[in-house]
Amino acid sequence: MPDLNELLAWATAHTAPAATNPAQTDSTSDQDQQLSIRFNPTPTPHPGSSTLHPSDPGHPTSGPEALAPSEPTGGSTRAKREDLTSEMLDLILGKSDSILMKEKMAIATDKSKSIDERVEALDDFEMLIELIDNANNMAILKLWQPLLQLLEDEHQPVVAHACWIMGTAVQNNLKAQAALYVFNALPAILSTIYPSAESSSKPYTSTRAKATYALSSALKHWPLAAAALASNDSQGHAVLARGVVDPEPVIRRKMAFLIGTLTMQSDEKYEGEIPGEVINLVEEHTKSGGRSEDLVSALKREGVYSALVKGLKESSDDIEFEENALRALAKAAEKDGLTHEEKHDVKTLWHSWGPQGQEERGLQGEDASHIHKVFA
Repeated sequence: MPDLNELLAWATAHTAPAATNPAQTDSTSDQDQQLSIRFNPTPTPHPGSSTLHPSDPGHPTSGPEALAPSEPTGGSTRAKREDLTSEMLDLILGKSDSILMKEKMAIATDKSKSIDERVEALDDFEMLIELIDNANNMAILKLWQPLLQLLEDEHQPVVAHACWIMGTAVQNNLKAQAALYVFNALPAILSTIYPSAESSSKPYTSTRAKATYALSSALKHWPLAAAALASNDSQGHAVLARGVVDPEPVIRRKMAFLIGTLTMQSDEKYEGEIPGEVINLVEEHTKSGGRSEDLVSALKREGVYSALVKGLKESSDDIEFEENALRALAKAAEKDGLTHEEKHDVKTLWHSWGPQGQEERGLQGEDASHIHKVFA
């Protein structure tokens, strides 16, 4: 321990004179004086001071150097942590979304994993691509191909979740929609809703419902929706016409709502920056001599509206379907999508419901007045 007298001498030597007030007298007592200590380091440490603890590495054990501060060296003295693994670093720093997406897809496509593990991985993947940047990165990361392969999986929960991911990825996202069409996903989605006669697959209703969701997301606000429906011998139109008379209510309702959306967007003009991928597809479609027919004309020509009128007339207390169908047909009638006979049939049905029936189907107030005018 340093000598106390030496410490006192050092403190006195480094003490600034106390500031005095002219009003104060020189007879101020020593106990009222305050000491102000200034630290003025000198090149050579004062005996009795110490920079390093004796237990620190490099602390001299004897001689004057024992009290001198250690000199920094050119190299790093920090020891390398050999016990840190990549797993530990991932846990500390977190993995990027791109890595997580690849890992989840790898699990989902691994048939040696249990169905629960694969479905859980797809659930996690779906949450990741809810972010639009991650959805757009699916093409860059080459994740569309394995996702499409899952539509042919033998396990229905896997197929259903793959459809759900597609619908979420492309919903209100032109760039992701373009990727869906570049990878020719639409025929696979349509075949999931209604497999071909040669197919041995019989998808569950829940799987078909999620595939219908994917179809809806792929067509909504897509500039080439009419061309997409007309491709493959108008496979899309055929699915819509069949869907509105499907025995499963959930399919009928979704299809009727989708037809209403397509009718409304028939004369829609996209406002905003169009991604390059979309421009390329439009130019390619134009060069190949593709049709430029509007949606309403195509839906009318392919008998989709006729099928919807038929489904509405045959409906039995499916209030949600009837509301969706009536709204879609009213929009079609405004754009000359219905024949005179079809308009008459819808008008007759509309009046047969009466005010109470119309209200039960959510058609009241301004909506009811508008429909009255359309079918007057």
